Amino acid sequence: MLVTQIQNNKTWLKDSWRRSVLAGLSSRKQPDDRRIDGEEIKSRAEQHQSLIQVVEQHAYPLFCQIFSRTDSRLILADTQGAIIKTWGQKRFREKLTEIALDQGVVWDEKLKGTNAIGTALIEKRPISVIGGEHFIRDHQFISCTASPIFAPDGSLLAVLDVTSEYQTHNDATQVLIQSMVQKVESELLNHIPDAALRIRIGHDRSVLDSGWQGIVVTDKNGQVLAQNAIASSVLANQIQPGDAIDSVIGSLTMNQISKTAQFYYQVEAVRGKAKIPLSSIVSSPNKPRPCPLHFGDSNIEQLWTQAAKVMDKRISLVIGGETGCGKNELVKALHQQSDLADKPLISINCGALPKDLIESELFGYAPGAFTGANNKGFEGKFRQANGGILFLDEIGDLPLSAQSRLLHVLQDKVVSPVGSPKTYPVDVYVIAATHANLPQQVASGEFREDLWYRLEGLTITLPPARERDDLDALICQLFHREAPKQTLSPSLLDAMIHYQWPGNIREIVSACRLLAALCDEEIITPASIPTSLHQKWFALKTADDTNKQNLRSTLDQTLIATFNKTKGNVSQTSRLLGISRNTIYRKLKKLGYNQP
Repeated sequence: MLVTQIQNNKTWLKDSWRRSVLAGLSSRKQPDDRRIDGEEIKSRAEQHQSLIQVVEQHAYPLFCQIFSRTDSRLILADTQGAIIKTWGQKRFREKLTEIALDQGVVWDEKLKGTNAIGTALIEKRPISVIGGEHFIRDHQFISCTASPIFAPDGSLLAVLDVTSEYQTHNDATQVLIQSMVQKVESELLNHIPDAALRIRIGHDRSVLDSGWQGIVVTDKNGQVLAQNAIASSVLANQIQPGDAIDSVIGSLTMNQISKTAQFYYQVEAVRGKAKIPLSSIVSSPNKPRPCPLHFGDSNIEQLWTQAAKVMDKRISLVIGGETGCGKNELVKALHQQSDLADKPLISINCGALPKDLIESELFGYAPGAFTGANNKGFEGKFRQANGGILFLDEIGDLPLSAQSRLLHVLQDKVVSPVGSPKTYPVDVYVIAATHANLPQQVASGEFREDLWYRLEGLTITLPPARERDDLDALICQLFHREAPKQTLSPSLLDAMIHYQWPGNIREIVSACRLLAALCDEEIITPASIPTSLHQKWFALKTADDTNKQNLRSTLDQTLIATFNKTKGNVSQTSRLLGISRNTIYRKLKKLGYNQP
């Protein structure tokens, strides 16, 4: 019997081969394809659109980091094993097309024999099928690792798979796919209707932001809506949907790490909607709203939290940073998620107008106030923004005469149009932004010191794109906005990540628009991009590219970081990462890493 050909002790693999034989499959014969027709697969993709977006934002960047220089594909299949979306290098995709590992093909185990997608759906756990472990011989040149994705209610939602060349997968690959699925499932919890609070849980405080933390989501009253599998394990199945979260963690302290006898936890708001009763709140009543511009950079999240807090208190805000790093987008996002969202947001670039017109733009003018003035006059930006927000971009370019007038308006809260004796009361929250060093301009006499002190409440500086920790996810998200049906190949994304982006986010957006306009491929590769972009992104290859291939993979770093955080406790490391102690010992020995 063919099952006897399996020379290992993997019970699940023997069972899978046995099922393949019982299904009437022959290992020597390529099975017929069951392919979903175009309209049906389009419909299935639309049904899973939210999931596809979450995978692209939270799993695909990690896939790119690890597999950017390999012939690999990231595959999303539904509960019937039908492939609904793929990402990865086109060159490898064409090779895989020969075995029908493309969109619309069903990889149910009964149809394709032992394979990671179909077998993971049956086993309902992560599965790696390496080379000759595939039942069909024509499939044995590939290695596949897949893991089920479960919905917040615990039902099977889909399966995520990485497929690569023969013999390239190992135990660490399974940790990677589990990490990607964990990120996806955690994000899906945030999409539950009425979700207001997210509680991160772990046996060790270092796990709370590791990607391997337990997560419980509740409504605004602290009633449990859902939890992931890790939370269920940490809490020993003590809570179920409908239970009150304070039955297991006591009072809720927002945004602070707290501890019970068994675990650590941290409570935070989901989309800024949490309104927990005062009796449940110990401290920190001002709940920060999640930053829509944050894709993993902790600095951006911290700046956002600070800006949102001072805005709620109407404390002046000055935003610094290089040109194009997202100051305008940040102000728009702050406005949309503030209590002024239904009030006007008026923006003016102080450096884009002639010096003799800036005052009339800001403060308005009377009919016929100067040559070329509108016969009806103009109310000015301050009066347009009354009750809302006035965003003064590049305020460092404001002439000294206009600075003096601006100071009086901010102090007196009245504005007088140019050429008019009338005054108008204004209630405006002012946000200023600049790429210049304002304190330095004050010292040189280019900027009024008294105006600076009036504006300076909180000063934050946005990092340039090249210094952001979440640059990969940022690029993917900005490209997705321009071309939702296209994907950047891992090699192209890798080049974009290592480019310096002197124009920052503005330059990234322009590049993404150009790629979307000129490239027709589903997966855009370096070969298909305009020459101007290719020269910028690929011309500066250095020895650093070679060195990067010798660095430990992200998986190795995760293992070592967890090992260090647990102070060399292999059992605890095993529990946190979900891999066996033997695997950890073997991996550490291979890395030449000694216990701290």
